[in-house]
Amino acid sequence: MKKGIIIGSVVAGLAATLVGGAALLHGAHARAGWHGSPGGWAEPGMGVGPGGGRGARGIAMLEQFDRSGDGQVSQEDIIAVRGERLAAFDTDGDGVLSLAEYELLWLDAMRPRMVRSFQRLDSDGDANVTVDEFQEPFAGMVARLDADGDGLINADELRETMRAQHGKRGDRRGSGLSRTPQAEN
Repeated sequence: MKKGIIIGSVVAGLAATLVGGAALLHGAHARAGWHGSPGGWAEPGMGVGPGGGRGARGIAMLEQFDRSGDGQVSQEDIIAVRGERLAAFDTDGDGVLSLAEYELLWLDAMRPRMVRSFQRLDSDGDANVTVDEFQEPFAGMVARLDADGDGLINADELRETMRAQHGKRGDRRGSGLSRTPQAEN
């Protein structure tokens, strides 16, 4: 039993590390034409949004680290790709990332998420987010979260809602703040 728990923990930890590392790898690799999806993580079928799954993201992540194209990733592959990623953002060539250089790397890696968020807000698809579109996800928030009906939200009510949402969804993402299924990606 203990052996199974340990093995499961190691596998889960490795998967989380690989997925997190892949998010950082996306931008420079896509620009350089490396393995993986041509347009990046936000493409249909890549595990983003409706119809996607975590397995697809894992496969895409493996493709990012698979330098030889043989469908397998070694620790040496990961180290090499991470080194290339650092070098791509080491603008002064000193072999380390300053906060300003790391910020560029982080912004590049997070851009697909930012674009998805923008697209969720832009409900009419006109490539602009209006005040109404920006406000819409928070419309009725107090009414949804105000457990005692006093027109105010307090920390106890937020904790209660978070616990209730966690139980419904069976995971740790349940904030209770999402209003539409589209916003729960």
